[in-house]
Amino acid sequence: MKNPDAYPMTHAPADVALEYQVAEEPVRQSFASPRMRGFMLLAPAVTVAVLFSLIPLAYLFQVSLTNDSSFFFTAEYTVNNYLEVANRYRSAILETVYLAGMSSILDLVFGYPFAYILIRKIRYREFVRTMMTFPLFGPLYLAFGLFYILLPNGPLGGLFAGLGINVTKYLFSQGAVLFSMAVFTFPFMVMNIGAALSNVDPMLEEAARTLGAKPWQTFVRVLFPLSWSGIIAGFLMCFGWNLGVFAQPQLLGSPKEQSVISLQMFLKGLVQFNYGLAAALGVVLMVMAFLVTWVSLRFSRGALGA
Repeated sequence: MKNPDAYPMTHAPADVALEYQVAEEPVRQSFASPRMRGFMLLAPAVTVAVLFSLIPLAYLFQVSLTNDSSFFFTAEYTVNNYLEVANRYRSAILETVYLAGMSSILDLVFGYPFAYILIRKIRYREFVRTMMTFPLFGPLYLAFGLFYILLPNGPLGGLFAGLGINVTKYLFSQGAVLFSMAVFTFPFMVMNIGAALSNVDPMLEEAARTLGAKPWQTFVRVLFPLSWSGIIAGFLMCFGWNLGVFAQPQLLGSPKEQSVISLQMFLKGLVQFNYGLAAALGVVLMVMAFLVTWVSLRFSRGALGA
């Protein structure tokens, strides 16, 4: 029989009882319920949205209902700012919509082939993706770069002169503005159309070719209808971005292109100190952008993850 003294107890009986008591106690949760934990996790995002989005927008709308710069002194509330926008700045709204629409059409015409290469021609995919990163640096860089290229003594001035092209006539023109706007929003069109094309089975194109369809027939009857959602989403997204265009008309446009809403806001608010009218123009532009953004999000489900 073995001696029990040869195996001493590692824990005192009181310590063992305390360990069992701690182990049997229920685990205390940091929050009362899963719903409360969800609210706590959403609280930072909701706080940021309220402080930096909803409150400034409400503040902007309040300023738009005041006369001139009276909001910062003795506020004189009026609706004349919106009446003036509807009567006097109708051409500015139409010019803004026209530039945004035409540049979006250019994106669609040249963006669809790029999106097809990106999805179907794997060999050129990385090259196309690399090209699309440059416009994302911002419209100001694109406007300055194009302005520098179109100068008479610009980096490509000798090449254009040798080809007999007078590029200076495009320096302050509608074409230069549209081109720079289209280049800036080009990646958004490609991403949306590419997301739609990635969901189209390539076997459908092969089946169409097997049945004797020509390339243009395959595009019209197969690719275009199946990628329609990406086309609409890309067009609306480019249109929404170009509604707030500022740098391109300022640097590259004629007085007609410089009448867009964003530049009118700048002139009325920071030059003439008519904050009420500038805020009213901002509210009109904000409503237009929100409507276009909402519609584009309805059509581009999953497109941004392409």
